[in-house]
Order: sequence, then C-alpha cells, then structure tokens
Amino acid sequence: MSRLYNFILNQWIMGKDETYVQNALAKGYITQEEAVTILATPQAV
Repeated sequence: MSRLYNFILNQWIMGKDETYVQNALAKGYITQEEAVTILATPQAV
C-alpha cells in the first residue's frame, strides 16, 4: 500500500473530485489499483 493511500482515500471520502485522485496517480503517489479502489468508495454526502 502506498504511503499516501489512506490520506488520498480520506480526501476522496470527504468530497475531493476524481481529478484529485487521478493527479495523485499521475504523480506516482498511489498505484492504478489503489486509484480504482478509491474511486469505487462512496463519498460522504
């Protein structure tokens, strides 16, 4: 698991958009598999 996975996951849950996750992937902060998992996680309403 990438060092920033939990942080990026929590940011996603709290309302960051898909671009945020894709940028983290592009910068190498998370792997493709982690990005898919994060994007499949429901966001807080």
